[in-house]
Amino acid sequence: MRVVFTVWPAPAHLYPVVPLAWALQNAGHEVCVASHPVLTEAIVAAGLAPVAVGDPAVPPMGPGKPYPAERARLDELTRQLALDPAQRDPWDIFYQFMLPAIWDFHPAGASPEQPRPGVDDLVDFARHWQPDLVLWDPCWPGAAVAARAAGAAQARLLWGQDYFTWSLDEFAARQAGAGAALGEHPLVEAVAPVAQRHRVTLDDELLRGQWTVNPTPAGVWLPTPHTRTVAVRWVPFAAQAPAPAWLYENPGRPRVAVSLGLSQRTYMRGGWGHVPSLLDAVADLDVEVVATLNAAQLEDVGRVPDNVRLVDYLPLSQLLPTSVALVHHGGMGTYATAAALGVPQLITDSDVDQGLAVVGDNEGSVAAKHIESTATAQHVVRRGAGLRLDIGHPSAEAMRKQLVRVLEDPSFADGAAALHEDILATPSPAEIVGALERLTARRRGDAG
Repeated sequence: MRVVFTVWPAPAHLYPVVPLAWALQNAGHEVCVASHPVLTEAIVAAGLAPVAVGDPAVPPMGPGKPYPAERARLDELTRQLALDPAQRDPWDIFYQFMLPAIWDFHPAGASPEQPRPGVDDLVDFARHWQPDLVLWDPCWPGAAVAARAAGAAQARLLWGQDYFTWSLDEFAARQAGAGAALGEHPLVEAVAPVAQRHRVTLDDELLRGQWTVNPTPAGVWLPTPHTRTVAVRWVPFAAQAPAPAWLYENPGRPRVAVSLGLSQRTYMRGGWGHVPSLLDAVADLDVEVVATLNAAQLEDVGRVPDNVRLVDYLPLSQLLPTSVALVHHGGMGTYATAAALGVPQLITDSDVDQGLAVVGDNEGSVAAKHIESTATAQHVVRRGAGLRLDIGHPSAEAMRKQLVRVLEDPSFADGAAALHEDILATPSPAEIVGALERLTARRRGDAG
C-alpha cells in the first residue's frame, strides 16, 4: 500500500504524524510526507521521505498573517450566527486561526483559474505516484481533492480538536433556519475553487474525509457525532537534540519544566506578558526550573531567578521523565505528551475570548491566549491531574500557590497517572494499521 501524509508545515502538525507513519513503514507499506519545502528538513530528520509541494519563496504564515478584510467579513458572519457562549470558543478558533492556515494554500477569494502551487503540485504528484491512501491535515483540505483526482482513499489525520467538522455541523444547523442569508461555510468557499480547478466534485466527504484518524485523547474531543473515527494513541515525538550532561544528573531538588510551545513564538508577534510573573512565581521555591524559552519570550524579563535554567529547545520526551511537574501553554501536543508520560500539569489560560490582534501596520498578529489552553486546562483540572494558571491576571503569588499545591499534594500525581492510563487504553499506531488497510481497500476509487 502507498500512503501519502499531507502536513501543514509546522512541527506541531508534523509530530503527531510520525509514529503512525513509522508504523505503516514497519508493516511494509510505502510512505511519504508531502508539505511545503520549509518542512523538508524536519521530515527527513524524522526518518521519512519528503515530497516538497508549493512555492519555496512564499513561506506559510497561518494566523500570523493579518488578513484584515477577510477577518472583518468573518467577524460579521460570526455576529449573524449568534452562537451560544460555549460554542464561541471553538468557532473563534476555527475562523481566526485555522482558516488563515488553510488560506496559505487555498487563497481566500481566489478563482478556479488562479494557480495554487501547493495543491497543484500535490495533485500532480498523486496522479503520478498513484497512492492508495492519502492521510491529510485538516488545514490542507486540498489533499482530499488530490486523493480523489488520483483515485485514492482519503482520510483526515487530526493533531488537535476537530474544529472543522464541528463548525460544519454548527453552521449547517443555523443555515437551515436562516436560509441563504449566511451564504456558504468558509471551508466550502476555500475548497470549492480547488475542486473545480481539478475537476473534482465538491461534496461532504471531500470536506470531512472518508473517515478520520484521531490521536487526541478522547477527553478533549469536540462533539462530532457524524464523523467516522479511528482512535489512535498519542505517542510523544519531537525533534531530538543531544541530551545535555546536566539533564540526567540529580539536581538535589524537584525539577519543574516550563514550556510555552514552538508554534506561537514562530508565527505570532507577542503574547508573553505573563512570563515575568511566571518566573517570579518560582524564584523563591526550592526547585530547579528548566524553561525552554527563547529571546522573544524573555524580552520583558528583567532578571532570571537563580534556580531557573534557560534553554532555547529541549525535547519534552527527554525533559519530562526527569521532572515532577510541567508548566505549559495548553497546546495539544504538550498536554498529550505530559499525559502520556504521567506528569502533573499547570496550564496557562485566560478567561478572555479567543482572538487575534493585528500588530503594527498589518505586520503580524498576536494571540490573546493559546487556542487549546481552555480545553486542555479544563480537562486536566477535571481529571485532577493539575491546575490552571490565570494569565489574564498574571499574579506571581497566585501562580506560586498553584505550583506549590501541585508539588505537595500527591493526588495530582495520581490524576496524572490516570491520564497516562487513558492514553495506554487507546490502540497504538501499530494496532490500527490493519484497520487502515481494510478501510483503504474498501474505499479506494470510491468517488463518494
